[in-house]
Amino acid sequence: MQSTTEKIKEEAQAAAQTVKDNQNVGMTERIISGIAAVAIGAYAVKKKDSLLGKGLTAVSGFLLTRATTGFCPLNKAIGRNSLLVG
Repeated sequence: MQSTTEKIKEEAQAAAQTVKDNQNVGMTERIISGIAAVAIGAYAVKKKDSLLGKGLTAVSGFLLTRATTGFCPLNKAIGRNSLLVG
């Protein structure tokens, strides 16, 4: 019989492997996406009451998610995986 700790450890390892298997953005692109997210987000704060500001906030959020997770739904849609390049 497995202990609860062992079960949790196995499930965490399986989840980490799933995330790793789904990554499709290389480290350089992740860094650039993170920097761009911060820059666009800072500008969006200045324009927060306009439609442009709201749109830039969404773009910033997308780039930040892309940078932190290493997954890009646009890459997946076009079959691109920059993690495997180089």
